[in-house]
Amino acid sequence: MEKKEKLNSERTPMKYCLVVVISLLLLIPLVMIKAVIEDREQTKEAVTMEVANSYAKPQTISAPYLVSYVLEEKTIDKTIEPSGKQTYIEDYDSYCSQVDYKADVVTDVLHRSIYDVIVYNSKVQISGKVPITELAVIARNNEFRFKVADVKGFSNPSQLTFGGQSFELNRRLDEYVAEVVFPEDSKSGDTVDFMITFDLKGTESLFFNPSREGNTTLAISSSYQHPSFQGEILPNQRMVNEDGFNATWNVSSFNSSIFDDMGVKFVDPANPYQQSMRSAKYGMLIIILVFVASLFVEFLTRKGINPIQYAVIGLSLVLFYSLLVAFSEFITFGVAYVLAALMTIGALMLYFRAILKNRSAYMLGGFVALVYALNYILLQMETYALLAGSLLLFVLLSVVMYLTANINNNKVITKTE
Repeated sequence: MEKKEKLNSERTPMKYCLVVVISLLLLIPLVMIKAVIEDREQTKEAVTMEVANSYAKPQTISAPYLVSYVLEEKTIDKTIEPSGKQTYIEDYDSYCSQVDYKADVVTDVLHRSIYDVIVYNSKVQISGKVPITELAVIARNNEFRFKVADVKGFSNPSQLTFGGQSFELNRRLDEYVAEVVFPEDSKSGDTVDFMITFDLKGTESLFFNPSREGNTTLAISSSYQHPSFQGEILPNQRMVNEDGFNATWNVSSFNSSIFDDMGVKFVDPANPYQQSMRSAKYGMLIIILVFVASLFVEFLTRKGINPIQYAVIGLSLVLFYSLLVAFSEFITFGVAYVLAALMTIGALMLYFRAILKNRSAYMLGGFVALVYALNYILLQMETYALLAGSLLLFVLLSVVMYLTANINNNKVITKTE
């Protein structure tokens, strides 16, 4: 009997090493699970692009500007032209001194297979002021232009109001163009007011570019409750509540450039893949905590857990993430998490009971449930997840240190001898 106990004590370090090796090997299925999550997310993105190609892509509205076509002459070789002059038309761009955007957005959800895609229909108004340059005054003709990212989503434009007059808007390639005439009393240095409204459909995001050489304001309102304000310029004011959101931007000519954009992305709060990936990143931590708890229970109860059984326990903990992703594609993430956790906890508790054959199995099952509960809390604490996780680890380590502080290894060795 004493020889058997002594042999077991000699095998303990080897067993610990095997448990460590098993933990490291479980990184392989964890990486495979993460690859599955990424693949499913890429499939969702592909479905989103399919819907966008049929409905309308994410939209960006470029600031309007004025193009003046000026008749000019240049001197050329008389052997080519007897008059020595060649007439040609040069175009000059004039950018708005003020651009004001307003967008009222109504969102909807389109379903494709098991995936949901957020689309929208917005009522957009563009108004502002265009400076009258000397070249614009002498120009042969002037054109008011602006463009949107996907013309398929553009519809129901009103006539362009320019200087108190109405002008027809036409599509030319990827731009919308109106040939305009200045009011009769206009002169160089004046500004002309303009305004146009239209409907614009799109998928997931709506952005606007500010004027290159003027001031720009933007006001977006919607009943959507989960906006993500993005771009190189963030809103000066925002309000998000249960009724939706309102956001305003003010950009001066001093801090705008041709690369600036500002707008909103309509985030899907039910997207399971981001939360599943965040949960899977804690996978190895959960495995280590459960293994440490199992080793501790094994030491206290003198009930052995075979390394193969540790591998089965680890695989059960890894399978949880596969269940989580599969369920969350059909039900909400919270319900999917609870369902996958209950299945995993129930299976492990029965397995612990079969191995240990005493009440400590329920203690281990309860510990697994506690770990999953704490993991879910960390997932909800997006901003403070690192801080909370670090504090949690510190507390758990302190508990382990307290419980193992009175273990007298010398006494154990004496008994076995």
